[in-house]
Amino acid sequence: MRALLADVSVTPDFSGLPPNVLHGLQHLTNNAAAVLMLISGLGIVVSLIMLVLASWTSNPQLSDRAKGGLVVSIGAMALLYIGVAVANYSGHLFQ
Repeated sequence: MRALLADVSVTPDFSGLPPNVLHGLQHLTNNAAAVLMLISGLGIVVSLIMLVLASWTSNPQLSDRAKGGLVVSIGAMALLYIGVAVANYSGHLFQ
């Protein structure tokens, strides 16, 4: 079984793509990651503002909602970092 798995080799062939398409795909992924990071950062800022307002008004419901939003935003940012790291790692495997 191990020998069968060792025989499998996958190497993508990017030579068939025009250089501008390959360059455009790289820019698209970089821009998409940047936009998602900005949205997640905005979610963190809004959640922190809500947390401060909840503290000033002593509103436990708003505080709970802000904490949930903070967890979701940080989780989204962590998933994005993990996804970028995995993509970079797998991209270097095929070079």
